[in-house]
Amino acid sequence: MIMIIENKILTNLEYPKVLEEIAKYAITDLGRKEIVSLRPVKDIDVIKKESGFVSEAKNILIEQDLPPIDYLADLRESVNRCSVEGAVLNVKQIHDIIKLASVSRKVYQYLKVNASDSSIYSEYANGMFVDKVFEHTIGKIFSESGDIKDNASQKLQDIRRQIIDRSEQLRKSVNRILKRLSESLLVQEEYVTLRDGRIVVPIKSEHKRHVRGFIHSESSTGQTVYIEPEETLELNNEILSLSFAEKREIEKILRNITVKIGEVHSELNTSILIIGKLDAIFAKARYSTEIIGSFPSLDDEKPFEIIEGRHPILVRKLKRENTIPLDVKIDDQNILLITGPNAGGKTVVLKSVGLFALLVQSGIHIPADPDSNFRIFDNILLDIGDQQSIEDDLSTFSSHLSNTNKIVNSAGSKSLVLLDEIGTGTDPSEGAALATAVLIKLRDLGATVFATTHHGNLKIIANELSGFENASMLFDSNELKPTYKFSQGMPGSSYAFEVARRIGLHESVLEIATEYLDSKKNKVEDLLLELEKKSNDLKEKLDYFERENVRLKGLANLYSDKVQKLEKEKREILNKAKLEADNYLRDVNRKVESAIKNIRESQAEKSVIREEKKNIEEIKQKTKKLNQDIEQDTKPEYEKPLQVGDTAKIKGTETLGKILEIKDGNAVILSGSIKVRSKLNKLEYSSEKAVNRPARSLYNVSTQVESIRLDIRGRKPEEAEYEVVKYLDNAYSNSIESVEILHGKGTGALKRTVHEILDKHEAVKDYNYAKIEFGGEGITIVQLK
Repeated sequence: MIMIIENKILTNLEYPKVLEEIAKYAITDLGRKEIVSLRPVKDIDVIKKESGFVSEAKNILIEQDLPPIDYLADLRESVNRCSVEGAVLNVKQIHDIIKLASVSRKVYQYLKVNASDSSIYSEYANGMFVDKVFEHTIGKIFSESGDIKDNASQKLQDIRRQIIDRSEQLRKSVNRILKRLSESLLVQEEYVTLRDGRIVVPIKSEHKRHVRGFIHSESSTGQTVYIEPEETLELNNEILSLSFAEKREIEKILRNITVKIGEVHSELNTSILIIGKLDAIFAKARYSTEIIGSFPSLDDEKPFEIIEGRHPILVRKLKRENTIPLDVKIDDQNILLITGPNAGGKTVVLKSVGLFALLVQSGIHIPADPDSNFRIFDNILLDIGDQQSIEDDLSTFSSHLSNTNKIVNSAGSKSLVLLDEIGTGTDPSEGAALATAVLIKLRDLGATVFATTHHGNLKIIANELSGFENASMLFDSNELKPTYKFSQGMPGSSYAFEVARRIGLHESVLEIATEYLDSKKNKVEDLLLELEKKSNDLKEKLDYFERENVRLKGLANLYSDKVQKLEKEKREILNKAKLEADNYLRDVNRKVESAIKNIRESQAEKSVIREEKKNIEEIKQKTKKLNQDIEQDTKPEYEKPLQVGDTAKIKGTETLGKILEIKDGNAVILSGSIKVRSKLNKLEYSSEKAVNRPARSLYNVSTQVESIRLDIRGRKPEEAEYEVVKYLDNAYSNSIESVEILHGKGTGALKRTVHEILDKHEAVKDYNYAKIEFGGEGITIVQLK
């Protein structure tokens, strides 16, 4: 079901602009029409199906070349004419239809070879026209230049042979006549020309009565007349008659071809529609590749969330690396009130959210993280921009209010409402009160609302009312300029004085303005500035610690695996040593018994026997002690339960310290100046010396390696290969022991490429995935030699 939405809303959110951008990647006329005529729908199954086609096409393009779709006009009218009795297509129209049949066959083969297990193939392949006999039958009639061949029919071949023969006779006759007349100085110039399809000779006007024939025309000066000589009249007539016969035969051939096309006109019509649809799908896939796009999940049970969303128009205009990503999450609350400085990006946030919703419900990928989640909206309602109407004699405020009234009357639980500068254009206190009432009404209706404002009262109300949440656009108070970064959870200051100062308003004017500023409002603004600064500082620290936590978790996994491997090797070595010791002991026993036997048989003195027995006993004791030492090495160093004050180490890691607290199977240890919480069963005893030994430097990173994480998401495999190899080489040369490669989950193509490189790279010792909670198969942790 198509989403009913006004064209002015689509235009305001720049939806048609994005469609035009995508249409540039289409090749056929129908493909372009398919894209620019797209409209959002409300059927989640249709949305998932269409977006799935784009995702599949994108995967195919990553692995293969572009499909063999060539330019095709919209041939449906020509194809349909073929089914009308007596209709005849011209040569160009038939050529286009042969091309359609050829493209259809090639695209079918492309899908069969490269995407036989895809839903694109199962949906469209069976409807494509594939008939090489049809192509050959019609194609053999035309030459490479597009003309009908002489052998298209026997009759046409005979006619054209006769035309050639008669034309040669005519040429010879005219040359004889021209030579004779030239000798008589009757011709103006010694050449022949055509008039009305007949060969004539130029005769001087004063001599026209001396030449018997038919006058066709004369020159503009009147000095030359063009006469068809009497001797050539019959040959010219015969050639003209043959030309008419040729045209009739060609028309007959074209009529027969038209009939053949008419027999399959339905299949050809279906095929051209499919080619247009496939062209549109692959155009959307190429666009997604260009903007590093993806398709979010669609789950009403989850929060509405945009992760690292970038406005598509800005991505194309400024490039991805120069655009600021948007992160927003709507969960329990459904009214998000955005404040902040003018020209700080508030309106861009509204338009980005609205445009994303339109594109998603059109099955188009957006430049956002694939873990984003959207809801299906029944309609999108907005009030953005200057609404003043001269024609209707409405002020800006009246227009805003009229538009807001329509929005309230149309909104429901599945509406997305975008309100820019709500409550402006009238007395601030009255405007804020009206805005509050509108937002509360929309909240009660269950609509998802993004609204911007400069009203300070609304910031306080949004903080107090359920279902409301404050958000702001950040401002760099040091540089006195907006950062265009969106921050959720905190209101923002309008920074009116800071902006005025930045644009050069005289300080004396600002001092006067400060005197007349409401003191309460001034205190609130100062508080907001302070809170925003603290919030930014805390966010930076939190981001840093989160990154460190992910890195340390990854390293812990690596070391855990390595320790287990070393423990296994240790046990194998000790077991082997124990076995060798047992064999040695048995060999010693045999030697002892043999010695005793020899002593007895040789009747040695008792004193000698006692001495030998003493030596033998010493050998046994030494061997027994060796065996006990080996057995002791295989036992844990410390078997009694760990207690507060003991020195312990987290198994499989280098983290160790004194136990400060043990409670409910958990323990807290002090490692350096950091308290670390761990499960008690994950700890093992460690000596005091281990705590005090100098910490081993894990990294020795030069300035050549900026980070221990390489992010290659969105890259093509061939592009990523160079980056990964270069990064590994630099990391290895800088003695880095472990790095992370963030390739994402996606189609798995990047992951396969990365693992192929790691399998071959000489500097790679081992690699594995991060834990699920820290990225899982989207991150590969690499240990270097």
